[in-house]
Amino acid sequence: MRLDTQVLGRANMTQTQLLMWTGQMLSRKLPIYNMGMAIQIEAVLDYPRFRDSFDFVVEKSDNMRSVFQYIDGAPRRVVIEPGEMDYEFPLVDFSDNPQYVEAWMQERLARRIVMTRRLFRSALLQTGPASFTWFICKHHLICDGWSFANFVAAVGERYRRLGTGDDSDYDLPAFDEFVRREVQYYLGDECARSSAYWDEVTREPLPPLRMYGKGADEGSSRFQRFHRHLDGEFVGRMRAAVADGEFSAFSPDQGLYLLLITALVVQLKRASGNKRFAIGVCLHHRLSSVDKKTIGPYFVFSALRVRLEHGDSFRDLFLRVALEYRRMLRHYRHPVSAPPDDRTWDVTINFVNKTFPPFAGIPTTVTWLQSGSYLAQEFVGIQIQQFNAGPGLTAEWDFNLGIFDTEERRQRAMSDFEQAMDFGLRNPDAPLRDFI
Repeated sequence: MRLDTQVLGRANMTQTQLLMWTGQMLSRKLPIYNMGMAIQIEAVLDYPRFRDSFDFVVEKSDNMRSVFQYIDGAPRRVVIEPGEMDYEFPLVDFSDNPQYVEAWMQERLARRIVMTRRLFRSALLQTGPASFTWFICKHHLICDGWSFANFVAAVGERYRRLGTGDDSDYDLPAFDEFVRREVQYYLGDECARSSAYWDEVTREPLPPLRMYGKGADEGSSRFQRFHRHLDGEFVGRMRAAVADGEFSAFSPDQGLYLLLITALVVQLKRASGNKRFAIGVCLHHRLSSVDKKTIGPYFVFSALRVRLEHGDSFRDLFLRVALEYRRMLRHYRHPVSAPPDDRTWDVTINFVNKTFPPFAGIPTTVTWLQSGSYLAQEFVGIQIQQFNAGPGLTAEWDFNLGIFDTEERRQRAMSDFEQAMDFGLRNPDAPLRDFI
């Protein structure tokens, strides 16, 4: 892809937002970028105070008030003035029928969001005298997983302050600052160098891909998310292998991410028989302390091109993945410019090393929801997150139901990934052919 810096400058958005806007325009009737969270709060909540807190954060967040319009022949992000955005935040009582909450949320998550009006919907669902689920649906244009946590923290902090009688005014960090910084990057020499890098990296076409006998020609826009818990003992072994230097990296979380990517490549080899892969990797791109608190989509998807060699061990592959990852980090801010007749990546993986804070001091349980739709050419996406405190991780597998059309195929993919990780931790120097 070539960045048109003039378009981006006028559009008042990042290249990631422009790519998503384009993708949504090509699939106008499908909720391919709707993201949802169910925040379970076991406490007595004051709905009017909750509503006031929600309204305050919407008013103070330029990102929450962003809409995307088509003006003078081009897309543009427009920030609606505080008080001019029309939305609801109802309290819905499910106390007598809590079993219907999940279906209620899923139905609303699957509704199309009109990008020119408002890019979120939310409600507080009561399931008992002291039991609530806060449902939040946002378009990916205004959120990522980290941003959801920041939004919950901001509403919770306002709720806490109001509970003490403190209704003083204050501001939240502006997403506009990040957009301006990104546009400046697009205009610079670093961006041009990265464009040339991706042209070179993607020069060699990827081999055809079929996973467990199924290919992209059988893909569907129907997707389903499967939650897979990686328990504390399993994740503890992964963390220990990084901490002990068995698989070294710049930081513990980066080491964990590289291990996950390596296991994914091994799983793909078993699923397809291919030796070369492109892995779409999500980077959170929050570089400063202010970035880490700002509500808005900072994420960038980049790609790793990885090749398996004859006789490779898990450690050999990890080192090759780590090398490609370091190279990619120099150029990730520029979108991957794969040729028009080639795919950008085979699968995507995202590791969100962010835990949701308590809501006004009250512990929460978070469930990440998927709309049921995505791009038909995508095989599978894996989101690995630690939104809930604890030693384990949750792997969210988003399967294309045209390709992974049976429970056996879906279970095999998840099991192969976990077995690949277990093999690598137990036998880091054994040939991968012993596993594959």
